[in-house]
Amino acid sequence: MWARVAPLTLIIAAVLLAGCGRSGYQYVENADDTVFLKIPEDWSVVSEGTVNFALTPDDDIQPIPGEFVLPWRAEFDAAPGTLRGSSDYVKGSVEVQPVDRRIQERLPLTFFFPEVSGEQEGVQELLHHLVTVGDVSGHRFIWKEVTEDGLELMGDRLVLTDSINSVVYSVDLGCSVGCYKANATMIEEVMSTFTVEG
Repeated sequence: MWARVAPLTLIIAAVLLAGCGRSGYQYVENADDTVFLKIPEDWSVVSEGTVNFALTPDDDIQPIPGEFVLPWRAEFDAAPGTLRGSSDYVKGSVEVQPVDRRIQERLPLTFFFPEVSGEQEGVQELLHHLVTVGDVSGHRFIWKEVTEDGLELMGDRLVLTDSINSVVYSVDLGCSVGCYKANATMIEEVMSTFTVEG
């Protein structure tokens, strides 16, 4: 489940193999950070670019020497035009966040997965996998939750860090329970393409 990253420019391209037709997919890629994710070509990338630092105790980011990257995020949605944001369609994001050296040693799992911390009512953990590829490792959780207004949702999140916790890479997908079950194969395929290259 790994991807390549490129500098703060989103490269979305349907990859055509020699002699083959359209692949049916496009790539969300940040070349600077060597991360990429393959999503269906009919999904829309609704935003992409530099975002605020999230893994720092204050506004004065203190990166780990030699390990600094700019925070970057891309969001995508399977819903057509006016239905964007509807829980009846898969939506998600891929993100890269540098870690402030002052919190490098204490990155609690619950920070990245508050839904399964045990503190939220109406949440059921469905799956937890440990994932390791080279120097990049982390956790994948799938959960079901019921909102206050009775809406049943499913979330699927993979969070990876490098061997010294200098950078956090994540991909997040979710929608209603019915939507998730109907698109489970596609969601699994998207998650399996998430790649980080150091």
